[in-house]
Amino acid sequence: MSLLSSQAADNRRAVLRVTTLEILKALRSLAQLHEGDMFALLVFTSIWSANGEHLVGDERYTSLRTIGPDSTSKPITYDQLQRSLGAPRDILDRYLAMFIEIGLVEQVPCGLVVPGAVFTSSEMMDGANEVYDRVVSLVGALRDVGFPLSEEAPQT
Repeated sequence: MSLLSSQAADNRRAVLRVTTLEILKALRSLAQLHEGDMFALLVFTSIWSANGEHLVGDERYTSLRTIGPDSTSKPITYDQLQRSLGAPRDILDRYLAMFIEIGLVEQVPCGLVVPGAVFTSSEMMDGANEVYDRVVSLVGALRDVGFPLSEEAPQT
């Protein structure tokens, strides 16, 4: 028996391709919520994901329509946001001003938050469903290229 046949085939490149393609499809589609502006999507998503990062695993807020009250949002500071995106201040300022003006983001004493009410709009609900569908598609595509989707991580 050869060494190659006794080990699982190395499918990391195929997994990388599939994952990248699915992520980019989702990002392009979700950017339509921001008139196709991918950077606007990244700024907005960076804010709301930071606001709720501490809620991952909290069973009270797992279903699509159980959005935590605004009091559960953890603000992200301007500096944290800038560091996470690596964006020049002038560009970031322009996006934040626009988001604040249209009510997608609020500036609070400790930083920036996306109000919970923003997530109840039909566009945001559609976007959440689309992301879910993309994850399902990604899982299927990963299975198709032989990625083991089990408790045990593949050998690297």
